Amino acid sequence: MYRAIKINEQLLDDFIELIEAHEDDVRYDYKGKENQILLKSGLVAYITSFIEKSLASNKNDFKDLIKAYIRAAFELPDNAVVINKNGNIFIKIIDETVKKQVDEKDKNTVKNRYNGVKEEELKSFYDEFFAEDENKDFFLEIAKEFVHKYFIVKKISNDEYEKNVFAYIHAITLEKLVSIYDNEDGFFLGFAGYIFRIHFKEVFSYIAELILDEIAISNRYMMDFLNYYSQDILVIKGIKYKIPHLDTENDLRWTVPSMLSIVKIYTKAKTSIETLKKEKSQYQKRVQKFYVNGISPIKNNELLMSEKAGIEIEIEHTVRSINILNDKLDITKESRQKEQLQEAILKEEEKLKQLKNHKQETLQKVVKQNGLSEYVALQKELDTLNRKLQREKKILKQNKEAYDSIKSSLVKALISKKSVL
Repeated sequence: MYRAIKINEQLLDDFIELIEAHEDDVRYDYKGKENQILLKSGLVAYITSFIEKSLASNKNDFKDLIKAYIRAAFELPDNAVVINKNGNIFIKIIDETVKKQVDEKDKNTVKNRYNGVKEEELKSFYDEFFAEDENKDFFLEIAKEFVHKYFIVKKISNDEYEKNVFAYIHAITLEKLVSIYDNEDGFFLGFAGYIFRIHFKEVFSYIAELILDEIAISNRYMMDFLNYYSQDILVIKGIKYKIPHLDTENDLRWTVPSMLSIVKIYTKAKTSIETLKKEKSQYQKRVQKFYVNGISPIKNNELLMSEKAGIEIEIEHTVRSINILNDKLDITKESRQKEQLQEAILKEEEKLKQLKNHKQETLQKVVKQNGLSEYVALQKELDTLNRKLQREKKILKQNKEAYDSIKSSLVKALISKKSVL
């Protein structure tokens, strides 16, 4: 639970006044739930500044002091969860009617599942605060940390894995929740177990995929770890155990040698696709710089040349019109007609000037030859990348069924334990 902190009553009064002065930043009944309150980031900034100036001796005190004074100001019960996320502070009061009372002797048993918090309360918190796009990679990150810490670094045995895998993953999950929600209350101990359970298959699917990535680069430890599942019977201290197998849905069995080639080909194709997609994106950005109002430079130049040809025709007609008017002016005797012709000539000459300017402006918009050559070269590279990408996708597709079968059988083995015969 939260760390007990002695409250200064005078400062608490000032703290409450601060909150009341910014009551527009307090959202009671947040998301339609009577037991939820949101303190918006603007108010949180004022609260942080107040605590820093009035109380905090060092920055490590901020979090606990802020929460302690919030608890006191809102007169929150001990079971309230106060979390800091994305600059906002959320308050959730856990309904005691859905909190199980667990005897001390049952603290480390299944009776204390989710640390005594009922599932409906955990689901409510999950729906309101966790199931967001920002958490889409949460379980992949858990799997990555588990594989790195316990397989790559510690190289744990199959026996240690079977005994502790769930506890290790639960601990990593809790640690990541604490870092996200800035809270170490007992509620999150239960919540870590809850989200691990409902995302159980997802976590182990990621772990299996990461293991296969290691197999693809011939990680000897990881290959030995998987060879464990190729055994039928294991005798330990005279006791016979049946070992989980890498069985498929068709009752076939994968072994490290049989899966190695497929995993290498599939993983290489997957990695190549990721690399090619990044390269393609970079080339597309470079190519896009040559586009004019969403039009390729080649098409742009074609349109401009067509426009230039149209302007030249108008120029030709205007020059002919000026010549005709000048000829008429030369033979006209009547002064009134001369004035009219001169005005007409001036208008045509102004039109001719504008047409020539328009032609020049059009030519300036044409992509120069060196830029056009660079665009063509980049486009060729992009076409080559697209062909390579399609080849790798074809390889991936050809091996996907076998790879998925391997991964599925590995997931089943990873969540199983040896059993006494």
